Amino acid sequence: MNDIQKRIILQNANTLEVSNIISIIEKGEISFDEFKQAGLAVDKYRQIESKINLAEAQERAAAELARKEEEEKIAKLKIQEEKNEFLKKIVRKRVTVDEIRNNINNGYITFDDLEDEGISQRTINSIKYYSNSNSTRVVTFKAIEDLPPMEEGRTDVYFVGLAGSGKSTMLSGILNVANKEGILLPDTYNNDGAVYQTQIVSDLSRGVLPNATAEKSFNYIAMSLNDDNKKKHPFNIVEVPGELYAEIFNNPNIDGLLKYIKNSNKKILIFVIDSLAHDSNYADSKNALDQSLVYVNILNMFKKNGVLNQTDAIYLVTNKFDAIKENRFNGDNRPDTDLALEFLKEEFKNLINNCTSMRDESKNKFKIKVLPYSIGKVSYEFIVEDFNRNYSSSVIQNLIEDSFVVKGTKWSLFN
Repeated sequence: MNDIQKRIILQNANTLEVSNIISIIEKGEISFDEFKQAGLAVDKYRQIESKINLAEAQERAAAELARKEEEEKIAKLKIQEEKNEFLKKIVRKRVTVDEIRNNINNGYITFDDLEDEGISQRTINSIKYYSNSNSTRVVTFKAIEDLPPMEEGRTDVYFVGLAGSGKSTMLSGILNVANKEGILLPDTYNNDGAVYQTQIVSDLSRGVLPNATAEKSFNYIAMSLNDDNKKKHPFNIVEVPGELYAEIFNNPNIDGLLKYIKNSNKKILIFVIDSLAHDSNYADSKNALDQSLVYVNILNMFKKNGVLNQTDAIYLVTNKFDAIKENRFNGDNRPDTDLALEFLKEEFKNLINNCTSMRDESKNKFKIKVLPYSIGKVSYEFIVEDFNRNYSSSVIQNLIEDSFVVKGTKWSLFN
């Protein structure tokens, strides 16, 4: 448009349709201000102004909508990338079952996603069980003074270990195998203990490790095992929180525990050594205390209070043995017991020497045994993908061999 055409249009602006004027303005040929200066009628001016403002608003709204859609698209892509990365961590076993459960509960991932990633149905079922039953798996533990007195005429078994060493896990494995083998005998002396026993056996059958013993709480299980001759071996098992054993190391005044365990029963002490934590210099351990020092102190406490005079056996158990076997003894085909003994001689020699010395000084020449132990392949912290029954069976046979027998009793369904 040349200047003459522009001047003619401005002179005749009030004769033009509003739509024509807006079209000229939108094309940039004549500005709105130029029409106003040319004497555009007020009514047309207001009509054009409102429509131009509306158009600008619509344009801004469209731009804002496009911006938001782009942001949402980017956000969705980011979420998908994060989801894919989390699923990769699941496949690589780099997350905990609690993280998996939380992300499923908030809709971030689904069980179908796990299946699509190749996670076995057995493991998925274990995660489902853990997720659905975690709140109901809380067992009521008690202060030691609230426990029923331990029944006499049994062998008392103590799992000695710091928090995270695997005492509850080992107990669940032993009870589960004993139940599977049909040698776990019913005992209703302590109902709370029977409930706990049922819980941890059921959990492991569903591929889930038991909850750790609650801090400053105890539980007492009375149960019996049947040997090959159908003779009954009754046991008292006291679950002691690992934190208490740490307190023994720092302050050996534990009158409550000593008063509770003081009776005429024979005893078996099972020192549960977290071999993986020790071998990794306690890098990811729940305890910073060195077990090779703590357990010697605990052993001396038992000696000082006369417990060793009633002890028939001490088991030094290298728990989580499969991990150190893979790392430290990779390719070594010697029997597991030989490897476990070598590990203890290299890392816990002072504990072995103290056990030997105290046995020689004790009127009761108790046995000292080294036993490897592993619950099997564990992933996501609490999911047992492959339960190794052999280690639990070995511990059971040793317990039967070293324990009190109820004379004259035979358990049999068929006489």
